Amino acid sequence: MTDDPATAASLLAFDLETTGVDPFTDLPVSYALVLQHPGSEGTGPDVSVDSGLIDPGVPIPPASSEVHHITDAMVAGAPGLRESAEAIASKLVEAWAAGTAIVGMNVSYDLTMLEAVLARLDLPTLQQRCPGLGPVYDVLVLDRTFDRFRKGKRKLTDLCRVYGVDLDDDAAHDAAVDCIATLAVLDQMVERYPEVAALQGDQVSLRMGEWYRAWLGNFNDFRMRNGDESIADGQFEWPIHRPLLK
Repeated sequence: MTDDPATAASLLAFDLETTGVDPFTDLPVSYALVLQHPGSEGTGPDVSVDSGLIDPGVPIPPASSEVHHITDAMVAGAPGLRESAEAIASKLVEAWAAGTAIVGMNVSYDLTMLEAVLARLDLPTLQQRCPGLGPVYDVLVLDRTFDRFRKGKRKLTDLCRVYGVDLDDDAAHDAAVDCIATLAVLDQMVERYPEVAALQGDQVSLRMGEWYRAWLGNFNDFRMRNGDESIADGQFEWPIHRPLLK
């Protein structure tokens, strides 16, 4: 990492593997929290990994297992949703309190799912524990903003190829591996895009939210020109979406 404001402080990468793609109804089956400290001068960053399986309390659909290779047998005996959601939420809030920024790939999905699970279990939500939340970087939002007209897919494996980060396709969808790759992608974005490097403190989530809504607004216009329904207002909220009610 460089000494730019975006990476001068510690970063905590966050990722969930899940039962499906709906953050309001699907559930996590594994998590990773990868904390990266800048390290002393002349050395690389210090990295610590906290990851594990989660028993969602429901069968994992075979289609989801094909993606992340986590099965019902693997999560049997793992911590359940209540224990896991409470532990993850506490660590995210502790990170924000320490001035650490959260980093992810399409991280609004992961944060929204965690928020929905907390609410469903009558546990304090992230927004209740930390009103206004803390700084959040999303490498997908940054890529869509600063390389807007690049053709092709924008999965994490695609971003790794674009930004010169090693990530074997077969290793992707392991939460810890994805977190480490996401941190490396952000590092390259800081090098490449001065606006990202200059972000500090409250500017981080403010600008990220603006960039996200600009992209989503353009995408919504495209959908409507093609006769599709307008995207629900709740999806314009960032980094935690509101339920997608019209």
